[in-house]
Amino acid sequence: QLNLNSLAQLNLSGQRSRKRIFGPLLSFSSNPNLIGVSIGGNNLEGPIPPDFLQDVDHNKDTKIDLSFSMLTGAVPLTLDAFTKLDINLIGDNIDKLDNTFCDNDEWMAGADQRYGCIANLCPKNKY
Repeated sequence: QLNLNSLAQLNLSGQRSRKRIFGPLLSFSSNPNLIGVSIGGNNLEGPIPPDFLQDVDHNKDTKIDLSFSMLTGAVPLTLDAFTKLDINLIGDNIDKLDNTFCDNDEWMAGADQRYGCIANLCPKNKY
């Protein structure tokens, strides 16, 4: 069995072959050292799991790129626990971003503080 407990960065973005990554997004909930996930541009489907990055230190500067991955649904409220998060959901079919996320001053490199909640995710059909 593969043990990825020490994994800090994962970049599988834009797989260019016919064998793009497809299926539901994994939660990576058992990867406590993961601070970078870049898997945008694949054929992921369904929602972001509610336990996504659950065991990661929420005080670390974390970067997540899930752009253009066909994800749907709401951004899970559990991600609000992160103090510094840069999350890219451009080109997905995310349809809900709770107002809880709008007061995270250190998210998106401080863009929340400057531009408000729109820095996290533009309103549906506005990108």
